[in-house]
Amino acid sequence: MRLRDYQQEAIDQTWEWLQNNDGCPIIDAAVGAGKSVIMAAMMTQACEWDAGARILMITHSSQLVQQNYAKLVNLWPMAPAGIYSAALKQKDLYAQILFATIQSIYKKGYDIGRVDLILVDECHTISRKEKTMWHRFLTDVARVNKGVRMIGFSGTPWRLGEGPLIEGDDAIFHGISYRISIMDLIKRGFLVPVTTQATGIRVETAGLKKTGGDYNIGQLTAAVDDQIETAVADFVERGRDRRTWFIFVPSVENARHVADAIHRHGISCEIVTADTPETERTRILNGMRAGTIRSAVSVGTLTTGVDVPQADMIVGLRPTTSSALLIQMIGRVLRLSPETGKTDALLCDYAGWLAQHGPVDLIEPPRARGKGGEPPTKQCEVCDTKVPIHIMECPTCGFPFPAKEKEEEPVRASNLAALSTDVQPVRVPIIDMKFRRNPGRDGKPDTLRITFNSMMQDYNKFLTFEPEANPWARKKSAEAWAQMAFLPVHQKAPASIDEAINRKAELRVPKEITVKPVGKYPEIVGIHYE
Repeated sequence: MRLRDYQQEAIDQTWEWLQNNDGCPIIDAAVGAGKSVIMAAMMTQACEWDAGARILMITHSSQLVQQNYAKLVNLWPMAPAGIYSAALKQKDLYAQILFATIQSIYKKGYDIGRVDLILVDECHTISRKEKTMWHRFLTDVARVNKGVRMIGFSGTPWRLGEGPLIEGDDAIFHGISYRISIMDLIKRGFLVPVTTQATGIRVETAGLKKTGGDYNIGQLTAAVDDQIETAVADFVERGRDRRTWFIFVPSVENARHVADAIHRHGISCEIVTADTPETERTRILNGMRAGTIRSAVSVGTLTTGVDVPQADMIVGLRPTTSSALLIQMIGRVLRLSPETGKTDALLCDYAGWLAQHGPVDLIEPPRARGKGGEPPTKQCEVCDTKVPIHIMECPTCGFPFPAKEKEEEPVRASNLAALSTDVQPVRVPIIDMKFRRNPGRDGKPDTLRITFNSMMQDYNKFLTFEPEANPWARKKSAEAWAQMAFLPVHQKAPASIDEAINRKAELRVPKEITVKPVGKYPEIVGIHYE
């Protein structure tokens, strides 16, 4: 099997990380990156270096155990591998390369014997709490095997309420050895882009209680149920030319109502929940691959370990505060399907995913609880721009925010950009500029913060001139200084922030700047003087 270039890079850089660091790294690989291939290649290579190397691949899902085992056997047909999973009715505890579900093996940490390397698929499922199956198993294995090393694999290496997996004194993982993102894979042609269509607003979640950090399922069920008929009629029309649909809802009750509504439109639809028997689940997924089943409604499942490349439409009727869950759900429709001519995937966002989390390729790990929060914001009902709560006029379209509550409107899918490349930049008039030193964090050098003042909002651009700063960053900062200066370009850029502030009179106040409203803060992509 020939590895993709980034798969080989991930392997090489992870071995190097282990050689140069203590602790446990994570390979942050987005959906479709081929984590099972990377794991299989690493297992094979480890056994080439040490013929007796004992390796465990542990995860929470029997489907992932099957997939990862099959990938290794495909790469290495004579691999000394076995499976330990009650769901799969196999318990080969002493295989040299052992694939296991944590639910089946967590009490076997002492019995399993020597272990050299542990690979954890979907490692974001590991909680920091001590009284868990993961904690018991990993603690027991480490007591028996003092030198065991562990590598995590995830496309979303963070947890709701806990933040990034590699941060904090109680972190189980200690660094990212390699990262390949959704946008990287789209640009390289290994995933299809996801698109949205302009349709209006989303299901309102204001006032819903939260349980365990996410929306209370009982209240969410009622909120979604009231709008199911309208939503189904809308996405059935939008999906006429789409082959296979995944629909995500909060509860079994919602799923039944959605399936019934879809059936009334003469379209096949099945329901998959965490309690669906494995044989039934396999039948449904195979039917979707073959084209005999048009759609499936998922309740709390089908977010990992599911490979239906033919799926080209996803319907979001399951609002969530979990950015990791959002990425996993959207990831179900990003895989390539050359045999069906799939060129993109359509997202019907009735759950407010993009309004709450932003473009999927720019989602950042949430902060851990107790470590501060994001400033309050509100959203323009005309153009969907997210702005600070105190702003009374939208800086993008000029919409005046009313003091009274807006009237209730029927549910429609969001028209926000699903990828940052689809976000349209806007031009903002500038009235003044301000300059100040911005202290560096975590040992990074200070920067010069240039604040562009508009009538309604400020926008910041950061330049660096300090000698210890990255040379590339200093070069780009010098180019930006030359662009903004009155004097000819051949004038030398400042050699420090203090010098830059002393020379601020050399810079012109632009007439307008172009801003791209993506990510946590708007990005300045152009400065205009005419």
